[in-house]
Amino acid sequence: MGSITAILFNVPGNASSAAVLLDGHPMARKGEARTAIACAATASAIGSLFGVVVLLAILPVVQPLLLEFGPLERLLLGVWGLSTIIAIPNSSSSRALAVTLLGLLCAMIGSDPGTGLPRWTFGNLQLFDGFGTVAVLLGFFTLSEIIGWRQSYRISAEGTDPSAGSVRRGIAAVLTRPLLTARSSLIGTFIGVIPGVGGTVASFVAYGQAVQWSDNPERFGTGDIRGVIAPEAAVDSKDGGSLLPVLAFGLPGSEGGVILVTVLAIHGLVPGTPMLTDDLPLSLTLILALLMSNLLTSIVGVTLAPWLARLTRLRIDKIALPALIASLVTILQLNGLLVDLYVAVGFGLLGYILRRLDWPRVPFIIAFILGSFIEINFALTLRLAEVGRVSFWDQPAAMTISALILISFGWMLWGRKASQQARFSAKGAADAALALGLAVFALLLAYTAIQGDGSYSSYAQTLAWTTTLVCFGIAMGSIIQRGWSFTGEVFTGGRGIPFALVAAVPFSTFFVGVPAAMALLTFVWLVFVPREAAWRRRSVVGLSILVFGIVYFAVELLARLRLPDPFIVTLFERNFSF
Repeated sequence: MGSITAILFNVPGNASSAAVLLDGHPMARKGEARTAIACAATASAIGSLFGVVVLLAILPVVQPLLLEFGPLERLLLGVWGLSTIIAIPNSSSSRALAVTLLGLLCAMIGSDPGTGLPRWTFGNLQLFDGFGTVAVLLGFFTLSEIIGWRQSYRISAEGTDPSAGSVRRGIAAVLTRPLLTARSSLIGTFIGVIPGVGGTVASFVAYGQAVQWSDNPERFGTGDIRGVIAPEAAVDSKDGGSLLPVLAFGLPGSEGGVILVTVLAIHGLVPGTPMLTDDLPLSLTLILALLMSNLLTSIVGVTLAPWLARLTRLRIDKIALPALIASLVTILQLNGLLVDLYVAVGFGLLGYILRRLDWPRVPFIIAFILGSFIEINFALTLRLAEVGRVSFWDQPAAMTISALILISFGWMLWGRKASQQARFSAKGAADAALALGLAVFALLLAYTAIQGDGSYSSYAQTLAWTTTLVCFGIAMGSIIQRGWSFTGEVFTGGRGIPFALVAAVPFSTFFVGVPAAMALLTFVWLVFVPREAAWRRRSVVGLSILVFGIVYFAVELLARLRLPDPFIVTLFERNFSF
Protein backbone atom coordinates (compact mmCIF):
# COMPACT_ATOMS: atom_id res chain seq x y z
CA MET A 1 0.00 0.00 0.00
CA GLY A 2 2.27 2.72 -1.28
CA SER A 3 -0.75 5.00 -1.14
CA ILE A 4 -0.59 5.24 2.68
CA THR A 5 2.48 7.46 2.69
CA ALA A 6 1.06 9.38 -0.28
CA ILE A 7 -2.10 10.12 1.69
CA LEU A 8 -0.48 10.88 5.03
CA PHE A 9 2.74 12.65 4.04
CA ASN A 10 2.28 13.58 0.37
CA VAL A 11 5.10 11.11 -0.37
CA PRO A 12 4.23 8.26 -2.79
CA GLY A 13 5.45 4.84 -1.68
CA ASN A 14 6.01 3.91 -5.33
CA ALA A 15 5.54 5.38 -8.78
CA SER A 16 2.04 3.93 -9.17
CA SER A 17 0.75 5.73 -6.07
CA ALA A 18 1.80 9.18 -7.30
CA ALA A 19 -1.72 9.80 -8.63
CA VAL A 20 -3.29 9.10 -5.22
CA LEU A 21 -1.56 11.99 -3.50
CA LEU A 22 -3.39 14.51 -5.71
CA ASP A 23 -6.57 14.09 -3.66
CA GLY A 24 -5.50 11.74 -0.88
CA HIS A 25 -3.20 14.18 0.90
CA PRO A 26 -5.66 17.10 0.72
CA MET A 27 -8.15 14.78 2.43
CA ALA A 28 -5.60 14.11 5.18
CA ARG A 29 -5.07 17.85 5.55
CA LYS A 30 -8.82 18.18 6.10
CA GLY A 31 -8.73 15.57 8.88
CA GLU A 32 -10.12 12.75 6.71
CA ALA A 33 -7.02 10.54 6.64
CA ARG A 34 -8.82 7.43 7.88
CA THR A 35 -11.53 7.90 5.25
CA ALA A 36 -8.94 8.18 2.49
CA ILE A 37 -6.94 5.15 3.68
CA ALA A 38 -10.05 2.98 4.06
CA CYS A 39 -11.26 4.13 0.64
CA ALA A 40 -7.90 3.31 -0.96
CA ALA A 41 -7.80 -0.14 0.66
CA THR A 42 -11.37 -0.96 -0.40
CA ALA A 43 -10.81 0.23 -3.97
CA SER A 44 -7.64 -1.86 -4.10
CA ALA A 45 -9.49 -4.98 -2.97
CA ILE A 46 -12.32 -4.55 -5.47
CA GLY A 47 -9.88 -3.68 -8.25
CA SER A 48 -7.80 -6.77 -7.52
CA LEU A 49 -10.89 -8.99 -7.51
CA PHE A 50 -12.06 -7.45 -10.78
CA GLY A 51 -8.67 -8.01 -12.40
CA VAL A 52 -8.53 -11.65 -11.34
CA VAL A 53 -12.06 -12.34 -12.58
CA VAL A 54 -11.26 -10.81 -15.97
CA LEU A 55 -7.97 -12.74 -16.05
CA LEU A 56 -9.78 -16.04 -15.51
CA ALA A 57 -12.38 -15.13 -18.14
CA ILE A 58 -9.94 -14.28 -20.95
CA LEU A 59 -7.15 -16.72 -20.07
CA PRO A 60 -8.17 -19.21 -22.82
CA VAL A 61 -8.06 -16.54 -25.55
CA VAL A 62 -5.15 -14.45 -24.30
CA GLN A 63 -2.57 -15.29 -26.96
CA PRO A 64 -4.43 -13.79 -29.97
CA LEU A 65 -5.23 -10.70 -27.89
CA LEU A 66 -1.62 -10.04 -26.90
CA LEU A 67 -0.40 -10.49 -30.47
CA GLU A 68 -2.41 -7.39 -31.45
CA PHE A 69 -0.15 -5.13 -29.35
CA GLY A 70 3.17 -4.11 -30.80
CA PRO A 71 5.40 -1.04 -30.48
CA LEU A 72 2.85 1.23 -32.19
CA GLU A 73 0.08 0.28 -29.77
CA ARG A 74 2.38 0.66 -26.77
CA LEU A 75 3.48 4.05 -28.07
CA LEU A 76 -0.13 5.18 -28.32
CA LEU A 77 -0.83 3.91 -24.81
CA GLY A 78 2.09 5.98 -23.53
CA VAL A 79 0.68 9.04 -25.28
CA TRP A 80 -2.73 8.27 -23.76
CA GLY A 81 -1.14 8.19 -20.31
CA LEU A 82 0.67 11.45 -21.04
CA SER A 83 -2.60 13.07 -22.08
CA THR A 84 -3.93 12.75 -18.53
CA ILE A 85 -1.74 15.72 -17.63
CA ILE A 86 -4.51 17.88 -19.09
CA ALA A 87 -6.95 16.51 -16.51
CA ILE A 88 -4.70 17.12 -13.52
CA PRO A 89 -5.63 20.33 -11.73
CA ASN A 90 -2.72 22.74 -11.95
CA SER A 91 -2.25 26.44 -11.76
CA SER A 92 -0.91 27.24 -15.21
CA SER A 93 -1.11 25.48 -18.57
CA SER A 94 2.14 27.01 -19.81
CA ARG A 95 4.02 25.91 -16.71
CA ALA A 96 2.46 22.44 -16.91
CA LEU A 97 3.74 22.25 -20.51
CA ALA A 98 7.21 23.39 -19.40
CA VAL A 99 7.58 20.81 -16.62
CA THR A 100 6.15 18.11 -18.91
CA LEU A 101 8.81 18.84 -21.53
CA LEU A 102 11.42 18.94 -18.77
CA GLY A 103 10.28 15.50 -17.55
CA LEU A 104 10.52 14.04 -21.04
CA LEU A 105 13.96 15.59 -21.43
CA CYS A 106 15.26 14.23 -18.12
CA ALA A 107 13.97 10.78 -19.05
CA MET A 108 16.26 10.83 -22.09
CA ILE A 109 19.45 11.25 -20.08
CA GLY A 110 21.38 7.99 -20.24
CA SER A 111 21.70 6.11 -23.51
CA ASP A 112 19.97 6.33 -26.87
CA PRO A 113 17.56 3.37 -27.30
CA GLY A 114 18.23 3.21 -31.03
CA THR A 115 22.03 3.33 -31.08
CA GLY A 116 22.96 2.45 -27.50
CA LEU A 117 25.36 5.40 -27.39
CA PRO A 118 25.66 7.49 -24.20
CA ARG A 119 23.56 10.63 -24.23
CA TRP A 120 23.99 13.60 -21.88
CA THR A 121 26.02 11.54 -19.42
CA PHE A 122 28.99 13.98 -19.53
CA GLY A 123 31.44 11.10 -19.16
CA ASN A 124 29.80 9.63 -16.04
CA LEU A 125 29.34 5.88 -16.51
CA GLN A 126 26.93 5.74 -13.57
CA LEU A 127 24.46 7.79 -15.64
CA PHE A 128 24.53 5.36 -18.58
CA ASP A 129 21.21 3.86 -17.44
CA GLY A 130 19.76 7.31 -16.82
CA PHE A 131 18.23 8.76 -13.68
CA GLY A 132 16.78 6.08 -11.41
CA THR A 133 13.01 6.35 -11.14
CA VAL A 134 12.95 5.60 -7.42
CA ALA A 135 15.73 8.14 -6.74
CA VAL A 136 13.84 10.82 -8.68
CA LEU A 137 10.57 10.05 -6.89
CA LEU A 138 12.15 10.01 -3.45
CA GLY A 139 13.86 13.30 -4.16
CA PHE A 140 11.02 15.03 -5.94
CA PHE A 141 8.41 14.20 -3.33
CA THR A 142 10.08 12.98 -0.13
CA LEU A 143 13.06 15.32 0.18
CA SER A 144 11.12 18.32 -1.11
CA GLU A 145 8.44 17.69 1.52
CA ILE A 146 10.95 17.23 4.34
CA ILE A 147 12.54 20.59 3.55
CA GLY A 148 9.18 22.18 4.30
CA TRP A 149 8.83 20.20 7.55
CA ARG A 150 11.11 22.58 9.41
CA GLN A 151 8.15 24.56 10.69
CA SER A 152 6.11 23.40 13.67
CA TYR A 153 2.81 22.20 12.26
CA ARG A 154 0.73 19.08 11.92
CA ILE A 155 -0.44 17.36 8.75
CA SER A 156 -4.06 18.06 9.67
CA ALA A 157 -4.77 21.70 8.94
CA GLU A 158 -5.25 24.06 11.85
CA GLY A 159 -8.75 23.84 13.29
CA THR A 160 -9.54 20.40 11.85
CA ASP A 161 -10.16 17.24 13.82
CA PRO A 162 -7.75 14.46 12.69
CA SER A 163 -10.30 11.86 13.72
CA ALA A 164 -13.13 13.43 11.75
CA GLY A 165 -12.89 10.80 9.04
CA SER A 166 -14.60 7.44 9.17
CA VAL A 167 -13.53 3.99 7.98
CA ARG A 168 -17.15 3.18 7.22
CA ARG A 169 -17.45 6.31 5.10
CA GLY A 170 -14.34 5.34 3.12
CA ILE A 171 -15.69 1.87 2.39
CA ALA A 172 -19.13 3.24 1.49
CA ALA A 173 -17.58 5.77 -0.88
CA VAL A 174 -16.30 2.93 -3.06
CA LEU A 175 -19.43 0.78 -2.85
CA THR A 176 -21.73 3.68 -3.71
CA ARG A 177 -19.75 4.51 -6.87
CA PRO A 178 -19.85 1.19 -8.75
CA LEU A 179 -19.50 2.74 -12.22
CA LEU A 180 -16.36 4.67 -11.31
CA THR A 181 -14.83 1.62 -9.61
CA ALA A 182 -15.71 -0.73 -12.48
CA ARG A 183 -14.49 1.68 -15.16
CA SER A 184 -11.19 2.28 -13.37
CA SER A 185 -10.71 -1.44 -12.76
CA LEU A 186 -11.39 -2.19 -16.41
CA ILE A 187 -8.81 0.42 -17.47
CA GLY A 188 -6.25 -1.06 -15.09
CA THR A 189 -6.86 -4.61 -16.28
CA PHE A 190 -6.69 -3.60 -19.95
CA ILE A 191 -3.41 -1.72 -19.47
CA GLY A 192 -1.97 -4.48 -17.29
CA VAL A 193 -2.47 -7.02 -20.07
CA ILE A 194 -0.06 -5.11 -22.32
CA PRO A 195 3.57 -6.03 -21.55
CA GLY A 196 5.85 -3.26 -20.36
CA VAL A 197 3.26 -0.58 -19.62
CA GLY A 198 2.94 -0.73 -15.83
CA GLY A 199 0.77 0.62 -13.06
CA THR A 200 1.80 4.26 -13.40
CA VAL A 201 0.12 4.54 -16.79
CA ALA A 202 -2.94 2.74 -15.43
CA SER A 203 -3.27 5.00 -12.39
CA PHE A 204 -3.00 8.29 -14.29
CA VAL A 205 -5.22 7.15 -17.17
CA ALA A 206 -7.86 6.10 -14.63
CA TYR A 207 -7.51 9.42 -12.80
CA GLY A 208 -7.90 11.31 -16.05
CA GLN A 209 -11.00 9.34 -16.94
CA ALA A 210 -12.48 10.05 -13.50
CA VAL A 211 -12.04 13.78 -14.11
CA GLN A 212 -13.35 13.44 -17.65
CA TRP A 213 -16.59 11.74 -16.57
CA SER A 214 -17.16 14.06 -13.62
CA ASP A 215 -19.84 16.74 -13.56
CA ASN A 216 -17.64 18.93 -11.33
CA PRO A 217 -13.99 18.38 -12.36
CA GLU A 218 -12.88 21.49 -10.48
CA ARG A 219 -13.15 19.54 -7.20
CA PHE A 220 -10.36 17.17 -8.18
CA GLY A 221 -7.05 18.04 -6.58
CA THR A 222 -8.73 19.59 -3.53
CA GLY A 223 -9.58 16.38 -1.66
CA ASP A 224 -12.21 14.65 -3.82
CA ILE A 225 -12.54 11.02 -2.79
CA ARG A 226 -13.09 10.00 -6.42
CA GLY A 227 -9.47 10.94 -7.02
CA VAL A 228 -8.50 8.18 -4.57
CA ILE A 229 -10.89 5.51 -5.84
CA ALA A 230 -9.94 5.68 -9.53
CA PRO A 231 -6.13 5.23 -9.37
CA GLU A 232 -6.25 2.68 -6.53
CA ALA A 233 -8.76 0.46 -8.33
CA ALA A 234 -6.75 0.69 -11.55
CA VAL A 235 -3.38 -0.11 -9.96
CA ASP A 236 -4.55 -3.30 -8.24
CA SER A 237 -6.66 -4.53 -11.15
CA LYS A 238 -3.55 -4.09 -13.28
CA ASP A 239 -1.84 -6.85 -11.29
CA GLY A 240 -4.32 -9.42 -12.54
CA GLY A 241 -3.95 -8.32 -16.14
CA SER A 242 -0.13 -8.27 -15.92
CA LEU A 243 -0.09 -12.00 -15.18
CA LEU A 244 -1.44 -12.72 -18.66
CA PRO A 245 1.69 -11.87 -20.68
CA VAL A 246 3.86 -13.59 -18.07
CA LEU A 247 1.94 -16.86 -18.22
CA ALA A 248 1.23 -16.77 -21.95
CA PHE A 249 4.54 -15.50 -23.36
CA GLY A 250 6.98 -15.04 -20.51
CA LEU A 251 6.92 -11.27 -21.07
CA PRO A 252 7.26 -9.41 -17.76
CA GLY A 253 5.78 -5.94 -17.47
CA SER A 254 7.39 -4.97 -14.16
CA GLU A 255 10.15 -5.92 -11.70
CA GLY A 256 7.79 -8.40 -10.04
CA GLY A 257 7.10 -9.98 -13.42
CA VAL A 258 10.83 -10.40 -14.04
CA ILE A 259 11.21 -12.22 -10.74
CA LEU A 260 8.23 -14.46 -11.50
CA VAL A 261 9.60 -15.40 -14.93
CA THR A 262 12.96 -16.18 -13.33
CA VAL A 263 11.36 -18.38 -10.68
CA LEU A 264 9.37 -20.26 -13.33
CA ALA A 265 12.56 -20.86 -15.31
CA ILE A 266 14.41 -22.12 -12.22
CA HIS A 267 11.67 -24.71 -11.66
CA GLY A 268 11.66 -25.77 -15.31
CA LEU A 269 8.28 -24.23 -16.12
CA VAL A 270 7.90 -22.79 -19.62
CA PRO A 271 5.48 -19.86 -20.09
CA GLY A 272 3.11 -20.25 -22.98
CA THR A 273 0.89 -23.12 -24.00
CA PRO A 274 2.12 -25.47 -21.21
CA MET A 275 1.13 -22.94 -18.53
CA LEU A 276 -2.32 -22.70 -20.06
CA THR A 277 -2.84 -26.45 -20.55
CA ASP A 278 -0.78 -29.06 -18.65
CA ASP A 279 0.32 -26.65 -15.89
CA LEU A 280 -3.02 -24.83 -15.70
CA PRO A 281 -3.57 -25.81 -12.02
CA LEU A 282 -0.30 -24.07 -11.12
CA SER A 283 -1.34 -20.99 -13.10
CA LEU A 284 -4.64 -20.88 -11.22
CA THR A 285 -2.75 -21.21 -7.94
CA LEU A 286 -0.59 -18.20 -8.84
CA ILE A 287 -3.68 -16.19 -9.74
CA LEU A 288 -5.45 -17.02 -6.49
CA ALA A 289 -2.28 -16.29 -4.50
CA LEU A 290 -2.17 -12.85 -6.11
CA LEU A 291 -5.81 -12.27 -5.18
CA MET A 292 -5.35 -13.39 -1.58
CA SER A 293 -2.23 -11.24 -1.09
CA ASN A 294 -4.00 -8.13 -2.39
CA LEU A 295 -7.09 -8.83 -0.29
CA LEU A 296 -4.96 -9.39 2.83
CA THR A 297 -3.13 -6.10 2.20
CA SER A 298 -6.45 -4.29 1.88
CA ILE A 299 -7.81 -5.85 5.07
CA VAL A 300 -4.70 -4.75 6.95
CA GLY A 301 -5.06 -1.25 5.49
CA VAL A 302 -8.69 -0.93 6.57
CA THR A 303 -7.92 -2.35 10.03
CA LEU A 304 -5.01 -0.01 10.66
CA ALA A 305 -6.67 3.09 9.17
CA PRO A 306 -7.75 4.58 12.55
CA TRP A 307 -4.24 4.19 13.99
CA LEU A 308 -2.47 5.37 10.84
CA ALA A 309 -4.69 8.46 10.77
CA ARG A 310 -3.30 9.45 14.17
CA LEU A 311 0.05 10.15 12.50
CA THR A 312 -1.49 13.36 11.20
CA ARG A 313 -1.43 14.67 14.78
CA LEU A 314 2.37 14.46 14.98
CA ARG A 315 4.41 17.61 15.11
CA ILE A 316 5.96 17.33 11.68
CA ASP A 317 9.19 19.09 12.67
CA LYS A 318 9.84 16.37 15.28
CA ILE A 319 10.29 13.68 12.63
CA ALA A 320 11.90 15.81 9.91
CA LEU A 321 15.54 15.00 10.71
CA PRO A 322 15.09 11.21 11.20
CA ALA A 323 13.00 11.05 8.03
CA LEU A 324 15.64 13.00 6.09
CA ILE A 325 18.53 10.78 7.18
CA ALA A 326 16.53 7.59 6.60
CA SER A 327 15.56 8.79 3.11
CA LEU A 328 19.14 9.67 2.15
CA VAL A 329 20.50 6.32 3.36
CA THR A 330 17.66 4.45 1.63
CA ILE A 331 18.38 6.22 -1.64
CA LEU A 332 22.02 5.23 -1.38
CA GLN A 333 21.14 1.58 -0.79
CA LEU A 334 19.00 1.32 -3.93
CA ASN A 335 21.88 0.52 -6.26
CA GLY A 336 24.89 1.30 -4.11
CA LEU A 337 25.74 4.32 -6.28
CA LEU A 338 26.52 7.81 -5.05
CA VAL A 339 24.98 9.23 -8.21
CA ASP A 340 21.54 8.17 -6.93
CA LEU A 341 22.08 10.33 -3.86
CA TYR A 342 23.12 13.29 -5.99
CA VAL A 343 20.15 12.83 -8.33
CA ALA A 344 17.68 12.59 -5.45
CA VAL A 345 19.02 15.73 -3.79
CA GLY A 346 18.95 17.66 -7.05
CA PHE A 347 15.36 16.72 -7.78
CA GLY A 348 14.41 17.30 -4.15
CA LEU A 349 15.60 20.90 -4.37
CA LEU A 350 13.84 21.34 -7.72
CA GLY A 351 10.61 19.86 -6.37
CA TYR A 352 10.68 22.16 -3.37
CA ILE A 353 11.19 25.27 -5.52
CA LEU A 354 8.41 24.23 -7.90
CA ARG A 355 6.04 23.72 -4.98
CA ARG A 356 6.89 27.04 -3.34
CA LEU A 357 6.44 28.93 -6.60
CA ASP A 358 3.11 27.21 -7.33
CA TRP A 359 4.38 25.33 -10.37
CA PRO A 360 2.72 21.94 -11.05
CA ARG A 361 4.89 18.96 -10.10
CA VAL A 362 2.88 15.89 -11.05
CA PRO A 363 3.12 16.53 -14.84
CA PHE A 364 6.89 16.27 -14.51
CA ILE A 365 6.64 12.87 -12.84
CA ILE A 366 4.15 11.54 -15.40
CA ALA A 367 6.37 12.69 -18.26
CA PHE A 368 9.55 11.37 -16.65
CA ILE A 369 8.12 7.92 -15.97
CA LEU A 370 6.54 7.60 -19.41
CA GLY A 371 9.35 9.34 -21.29
CA SER A 372 11.66 6.39 -21.89
CA PHE A 373 8.69 4.08 -22.55
CA ILE A 374 7.39 6.45 -25.23
CA GLU A 375 10.81 6.99 -26.83
CA ILE A 376 11.70 3.30 -26.99
CA ASN A 377 8.44 2.36 -28.68
CA PHE A 378 8.66 5.42 -30.93
CA ALA A 379 12.11 4.29 -32.11
CA LEU A 380 10.87 0.73 -32.67
CA THR A 381 7.83 1.97 -34.58
CA LEU A 382 10.03 4.09 -36.89
CA ARG A 383 12.31 1.13 -37.60
CA LEU A 384 9.36 -1.12 -38.39
CA ALA A 385 7.82 1.57 -40.58
CA GLU A 386 11.04 1.84 -42.58
CA VAL A 387 10.81 -1.85 -43.54
CA GLY A 388 7.04 -1.75 -44.09
CA ARG A 389 6.09 -3.79 -41.03
CA VAL A 390 3.75 -1.19 -39.52
CA SER A 391 0.51 -0.07 -41.10
CA PHE A 392 -1.75 2.05 -38.93
CA TRP A 393 -4.85 1.38 -41.01
CA ASP A 394 -4.37 -2.38 -40.79
CA GLN A 395 -4.06 -2.45 -36.98
CA PRO A 396 -7.48 -2.22 -35.25
CA ALA A 397 -5.95 -1.89 -31.78
CA ALA A 398 -3.91 1.15 -32.85
CA MET A 399 -6.95 2.82 -34.40
CA THR A 400 -9.04 2.13 -31.31
CA ILE A 401 -6.45 3.61 -28.93
CA SER A 402 -6.01 6.64 -31.21
CA ALA A 403 -9.74 7.26 -31.12
CA LEU A 404 -9.71 7.03 -27.33
CA ILE A 405 -6.84 9.52 -27.20
CA LEU A 406 -8.69 12.04 -29.37
CA ILE A 407 -11.88 11.64 -27.35
CA SER A 408 -9.99 12.02 -24.09
CA PHE A 409 -8.12 15.10 -25.32
CA GLY A 410 -11.30 16.81 -26.45
CA TRP A 411 -13.32 15.88 -23.40
CA MET A 412 -10.65 16.82 -20.88
CA LEU A 413 -9.87 20.11 -22.63
CA TRP A 414 -13.56 20.98 -22.62
CA GLY A 415 -13.86 20.04 -18.94
CA ARG A 416 -10.79 22.07 -18.05
CA LYS A 417 -12.14 25.13 -19.82
CA ALA A 418 -15.55 24.75 -18.23
CA SER A 419 -14.12 24.46 -14.73
CA GLN A 420 -11.67 27.33 -15.19
CA GLN A 421 -8.92 25.58 -13.25
CA ALA A 422 -6.11 28.05 -13.99
CA ARG A 423 -5.50 30.07 -10.86
CA PHE A 424 -1.89 31.11 -11.21
CA SER A 425 -0.25 34.09 -9.57
CA ALA A 426 3.30 34.79 -10.69
CA LYS A 427 5.99 35.23 -8.06
CA GLY A 428 7.87 38.00 -9.84
CA ALA A 429 11.64 37.67 -9.91
CA ALA A 430 11.68 34.22 -8.31
CA ASP A 431 9.33 32.83 -10.94
CA ALA A 432 11.35 34.36 -13.77
CA ALA A 433 14.61 33.12 -12.28
CA LEU A 434 13.28 29.55 -12.09
CA ALA A 435 12.10 29.63 -15.70
CA LEU A 436 15.46 31.07 -16.82
CA GLY A 437 17.31 28.39 -14.86
CA LEU A 438 15.30 25.64 -16.55
CA ALA A 439 15.87 27.30 -19.93
CA VAL A 440 19.65 27.39 -19.34
CA PHE A 441 19.62 23.71 -18.35
CA ALA A 442 17.69 22.76 -21.49
CA LEU A 443 19.94 24.99 -23.60
CA LEU A 444 23.01 23.20 -22.25
CA LEU A 445 21.53 19.86 -23.28
CA ALA A 446 20.52 21.24 -26.68
CA TYR A 447 24.02 22.62 -27.32
CA THR A 448 25.57 19.29 -26.25
CA ALA A 449 23.25 17.48 -28.65
CA ILE A 450 24.40 19.67 -31.55
CA GLN A 451 28.03 18.83 -30.74
CA GLY A 452 27.23 15.12 -30.51
CA ASP A 453 28.26 14.22 -34.09
CA GLY A 454 24.95 12.60 -34.95
CA SER A 455 24.73 10.47 -31.79
CA TYR A 456 21.64 12.44 -30.70
CA SER A 457 18.40 11.70 -32.52
CA SER A 458 16.22 14.38 -34.08
CA TYR A 459 13.63 13.62 -31.41
CA ALA A 460 16.14 14.40 -28.64
CA GLN A 461 17.35 17.61 -30.26
CA THR A 462 13.84 18.85 -31.01
CA LEU A 463 12.70 18.18 -27.46
CA ALA A 464 15.71 19.99 -25.98
CA TRP A 465 15.23 23.10 -28.14
CA THR A 466 11.46 23.13 -27.55
CA THR A 467 11.97 22.97 -23.78
CA THR A 468 14.46 25.84 -24.00
CA LEU A 469 12.09 28.06 -25.96
CA VAL A 470 9.06 27.33 -23.76
CA CYS A 471 10.95 28.02 -20.50
CA PHE A 472 12.54 31.16 -21.94
CA GLY A 473 9.12 32.37 -23.09
CA ILE A 474 7.67 31.85 -19.61
CA ALA A 475 10.57 33.81 -18.08
CA MET A 476 10.13 36.72 -20.48
CA GLY A 477 6.36 36.73 -19.95
CA SER A 478 6.80 36.80 -16.17
CA ILE A 479 9.27 39.69 -16.39
CA ILE A 480 7.02 41.70 -18.72
CA GLN A 481 3.91 41.16 -16.58
CA ARG A 482 5.36 41.46 -13.07
CA GLY A 483 8.84 42.90 -13.45
CA TRP A 484 11.56 41.88 -11.00
CA SER A 485 9.66 42.72 -7.84
CA PHE A 486 9.37 39.94 -5.26
CA THR A 487 5.74 39.17 -4.47
CA GLY A 488 6.49 35.93 -2.69
CA GLU A 489 9.44 34.48 -0.85
CA VAL A 490 10.77 30.96 -1.45
CA PHE A 491 12.55 30.51 1.87
CA THR A 492 10.17 32.09 4.37
CA GLY A 493 9.49 30.46 7.72
CA GLY A 494 13.06 29.28 8.29
CA ARG A 495 13.05 26.95 5.28
CA GLY A 496 16.32 28.36 3.94
CA ILE A 497 18.38 26.42 6.51
CA PRO A 498 17.08 22.90 5.66
CA PHE A 499 17.23 23.78 1.95
CA ALA A 500 20.91 24.72 2.28
CA LEU A 501 21.67 21.65 4.41
CA VAL A 502 20.10 19.27 1.90
CA ALA A 503 21.91 21.04 -0.94
CA ALA A 504 25.20 20.57 0.91
CA VAL A 505 24.77 16.79 1.33
CA PRO A 506 26.38 15.82 -2.03
CA PHE A 507 29.42 18.01 -1.31
CA SER A 508 29.90 16.76 2.25
CA THR A 509 29.42 13.16 1.08
CA PHE A 510 32.07 13.62 -1.60
CA PHE A 511 34.58 15.13 0.83
CA VAL A 512 34.10 13.12 4.06
CA GLY A 513 31.96 10.10 3.12
CA VAL A 514 28.38 9.08 3.87
CA PRO A 515 28.50 8.38 7.66
CA ALA A 516 30.42 11.56 8.43
CA ALA A 517 28.18 13.59 6.11
CA MET A 518 25.05 12.37 7.93
CA ALA A 519 26.65 13.15 11.28
CA LEU A 520 27.57 16.63 10.09
CA LEU A 521 24.03 17.14 8.81
CA THR A 522 22.66 16.12 12.21
CA PHE A 523 25.03 18.44 14.05
CA VAL A 524 24.21 21.55 12.00
CA TRP A 525 20.47 20.75 11.93
CA LEU A 526 20.27 20.44 15.72
CA VAL A 527 22.33 23.56 16.30
CA PHE A 528 19.67 25.60 14.54
CA VAL A 529 16.63 23.98 16.19
CA PRO A 530 14.08 26.31 17.84
CA ARG A 531 14.86 27.57 21.31
CA GLU A 532 12.30 25.37 23.04
CA ALA A 533 14.34 22.30 22.10
CA ALA A 534 17.40 23.38 24.10
CA TRP A 535 17.85 19.87 25.51
CA ARG A 536 18.76 18.67 22.04
CA ARG A 537 21.42 21.35 21.77
CA ARG A 538 23.13 19.99 24.85
CA SER A 539 23.08 16.51 23.31
CA VAL A 540 24.00 17.55 19.78
CA VAL A 541 27.47 15.99 19.81
CA GLY A 542 26.23 12.72 21.25
CA LEU A 543 23.37 12.49 18.78
CA SER A 544 25.71 13.24 15.88
CA ILE A 545 28.06 10.45 16.97
CA LEU A 546 25.08 8.10 17.32
CA VAL A 547 23.94 8.93 13.79
CA PHE A 548 27.47 8.31 12.51
CA GLY A 549 27.48 4.86 14.11
CA ILE A 550 24.04 3.89 12.83
CA VAL A 551 24.74 5.02 9.28
CA TYR A 552 28.16 3.35 9.28
CA PHE A 553 26.58 0.09 10.44
CA ALA A 554 23.79 0.33 7.84
CA VAL A 555 26.02 1.25 4.89
CA GLU A 556 29.38 -0.38 5.58
CA LEU A 557 28.53 -3.46 7.64
CA LEU A 558 24.90 -4.37 6.92
CA ALA A 559 24.51 -3.40 3.25
CA ARG A 560 28.24 -3.80 2.49
CA LEU A 561 28.17 -1.08 -0.14
CA ARG A 562 31.43 -0.58 -2.01
CA LEU A 563 31.46 3.19 -2.29
CA PRO A 564 34.41 5.22 -3.54
CA ASP A 565 36.73 6.60 -0.89
CA PRO A 566 35.91 10.17 0.19
CA PHE A 567 38.15 12.92 -1.09
CA ILE A 568 39.73 13.52 2.32
CA VAL A 569 40.90 9.88 2.52
CA THR A 570 42.26 9.99 -1.01
CA LEU A 571 44.09 13.23 -0.25
CA PHE A 572 45.56 11.79 2.95
CA GLU A 573 46.79 8.63 1.21
CA ARG A 574 48.28 10.68 -1.59
CA ASN A 575 50.26 12.95 0.75
CA PHE A 576 51.21 10.47 3.46
CA SER A 577 51.62 7.19 1.57
CA PHE A 578 54.85 5.30 2.24
